[in-house]
Amino acid sequence: MTDKIPPTEKKIARATKLASVFRNKLVAGILVVVPLVVTVWVINLAYRAISNVSAPLLRRLEWNFPGFAFLVTLLLILALGIISTNMLGKKVLHAFETLLLKVPIAATVYRAVKQIMDSINAYGNLATFKRVVYLDYPSPGAKLIGFSTGTFFDEVLEEEMTSVILPTSPNPMTGFLVVVPSRRVLVSNMTMEQATKLIVSAGLIVPHRAAVAPSVPAPGLEQQIGV
Repeated sequence: MTDKIPPTEKKIARATKLASVFRNKLVAGILVVVPLVVTVWVINLAYRAISNVSAPLLRRLEWNFPGFAFLVTLLLILALGIISTNMLGKKVLHAFETLLLKVPIAATVYRAVKQIMDSINAYGNLATFKRVVYLDYPSPGAKLIGFSTGTFFDEVLEEEMTSVILPTSPNPMTGFLVVVPSRRVLVSNMTMEQATKLIVSAGLIVPHRAAVAPSVPAPGLEQQIGV
């Protein structure tokens, strides 16, 4: 004869199960809501920051229309973009930059911000990177993911070298550059987008398909870019 479970234990087990279901649903909801909230917050922050550039002048002119300051600032940024890509505009901006770099405090701030923006622009341009590659570290069999930026021949070492950017996870905007012999570089079949998602998600988002071919030593620069 089987022992019957006491009613109290049944209630406890049922309550535990309900609590577990509640917790799982709550976590699932948080995972959905947090990205939305952060996205809205960032968009709102960017909107206010952009609008505040021209808002003071428009308030003096009593041109207080919803969204007008944002539109005016975007037009100003667009105009600067057109000027910066024009030959005459480049000369004017270069002269202004040269003058600004002569001001002690302003020069330090401007130079630092410009270097940051140049780095962001370089990282944002996936065409700068040739291939997704692996490097053996910290031990044979363990791999570091990197982006090959090119190859060159070192006359002192008398061998072909590959320059590789090794981004950090989960923030790929930082990292370091290593130059290693091409024979030690393994080329991955992952795309740049897949590798970036893998790095940013700290390995949570992986390529859907497994590797279809084993990694091979990195080819020369001509072969890497398909020339």
